[in-house]
Amino acid sequence: MIILYLVLAVICLMVITAFYGKFNLKKHWIGVAALILLAGLMAIFLRQTFFVTGSPYHEIHKQVASTDLSSEAVNGIKIDQILSSETQKKDFNLQKASDKGLEEEIKILVPKKPDKATYWVSMEKADKNRVIHIEFDSDKLATSRGIKFGDSVDKVTGTYGSAYRNLTRSDRYEQELVYEDKDNNIELRFGFWNDKVEMIWLTALDKAPI
Repeated sequence: MIILYLVLAVICLMVITAFYGKFNLKKHWIGVAALILLAGLMAIFLRQTFFVTGSPYHEIHKQVASTDLSSEAVNGIKIDQILSSETQKKDFNLQKASDKGLEEEIKILVPKKPDKATYWVSMEKADKNRVIHIEFDSDKLATSRGIKFGDSVDKVTGTYGSAYRNLTRSDRYEQELVYEDKDNNIELRFGFWNDKVEMIWLTALDKAPI
């Protein structure tokens, strides 16, 4: 689709250039038609992207009702909990952040034992050692309501309800469902491939990605 837009844009540029001379509809009708077609396609693209329910822009900015996620925890650890330095050293290995810009902001803790999750802990002075992100790393783990890897979209929505943002054009997964608990500063995100849960994230809302 982008290539088509570029081709039409080139043709339109030719038409605009021709306008500097005497305009001749018979001579420039192809360019005029391309210009009209491009305008129509752009209108459709903008409508589907920004204004239609279910479009990426609409879903990202959609306000959803709060879902109670206060009981969500992994091995007793919750979002916004302070993870002591002793626990960090005892149960986890430190992993460098792939983005160097994050190295001074977070610590990524990888569990020494299986069946646990990976934790992101803040290094900022205002909330040092606060757990801001948890990634499920085992198919033996489940959310507080029993959702685990391999479960279907219908099971997730049947369990957590319909107050979610539906990101069907995620750059990570075929589909992502995002639930928010505004009262407890928690986001719960599920990623799907072939209608099966492949990703479960818990994140502090004030640190959550789009």
